[in-house]
Formats: sequence, structure tokens, C-alpha cells
Amino acid sequence: MRKTLLAALVSIWLVACGGSKAVMNKDITHVDKKETLKKGEYYQFEITLEDKMSAIAVAGEWRVSEGGDRTVSVFVMDEENFLKFEKDQPFKKQYESGAKINDTFKIRLLNQFRSEKTMYYLVFDNPSEDDDKKIEFKLDLDYEWSEGTKE
Repeated sequence: MRKTLLAALVSIWLVACGGSKAVMNKDITHVDKKETLKKGEYYQFEITLEDKMSAIAVAGEWRVSEGGDRTVSVFVMDEENFLKFEKDQPFKKQYESGAKINDTFKIRLLNQFRSEKTMYYLVFDNPSEDDDKKIEFKLDLDYEWSEGTKE
């Protein structure tokens, strides 16, 4: 059974060195991180889209540097499907790696609700009940602001 890092339905803000927030949004368009996945758990990383963003693309690359067979499954999904994922229910995803050691991807994200903020999640799932795994990932967010330029 997958153990969850957080059972709460609230969004998390991951804190990096120096107290800055490690999320991707209109102001933070490049991320380069290293994390440890505990055995049987997952790691979630938040991508926040704002209502004025369009033509949104996320390019990423990731790898497992240490831990057992070094395979994880990686997904990108919207908030509705992330909640299903947390409950072990069937869910839809914009990206799915399968069980791999590394991969690259480039996907388009829809700001589907045109609400103030739309949330997507990058999720690294460690199915191993025996081994922690160290992951490294880079993400780049590209978008157009409704006035035609990024702020």
C-alpha cells in the first residue's frame, strides 16, 4: 500500500534552502531539485497556473540517482486527478513515465477552468517497500501572458 506524505487536501508549498518556495508558477519558471523518495511513498511538486496564462508548456527531465532497482513512476496531472491518485482511484494524467530510471518530457497544460489559479502536480511514485530512492529533476515552464508577454 502506498503511504501518503500528506493526507490533507490542501496544496503544499515545498520549502527549499533559504526558505524560498519550491513551486513552479508565473514567477518561477525554472526548477532544478534533488529529493529523497521514502520507500512506498510519493513526492508531489506543485505547478500553479494563473488565469492570464496561455500557450502553457512544461519541459522536464528526471532521473533516479540511487536506490534499489532505481525505478519510479512519474506523472503529471491536474488537481482533480491528483485527489483521485491520493485515494488509489483511477486517474487521468497528462504525462506518465511507466517504471523507469530516467526520462524527458514536454507537455502542454490547459488552464482549463480559467479560475484564478489552476493546479497541476508532478508526482514521483516509489512503489518499492524496501528502498528509498534519490531523484533529481529539472523543469522549465513556458507560457504567454494574456497581454502577450510574461510579466
